[in-house]
Amino acid sequence: MKKVFVSQSLIDVEMRKERLEEAGIRCAIKNQRSSGLAGEIPFTEVFPELWVLQDQDYDQARQLLEEAELPPMNQNFWTCSGCGERHESQFGVCWKCGQEKPSS
Repeated sequence: MKKVFVSQSLIDVEMRKERLEEAGIRCAIKNQRSSGLAGEIPFTEVFPELWVLQDQDYDQARQLLEEAELPPMNQNFWTCSGCGERHESQFGVCWKCGQEKPSS
């Protein structure tokens, strides 16, 4: 299994899961019900994550998700200059590589 997407929004993760399943890629959501643990453990540990079940599907899944990038739901995003991961505007540090959000 490999992680292909993570978001604070379960809706965003579920929409991407549906997109991958429509393409025949089996996947699962981790941390779907973990929001109640926020505060007990680091907040980034409870974000919903989308994982492909077969490692060989990872590249195709990432490509499908990038090609069909969903429009933001009334939110601004920033892209990490260190690894290219997208983050919602309220986050100041990349969850993936630790790079700080660039100043406007």
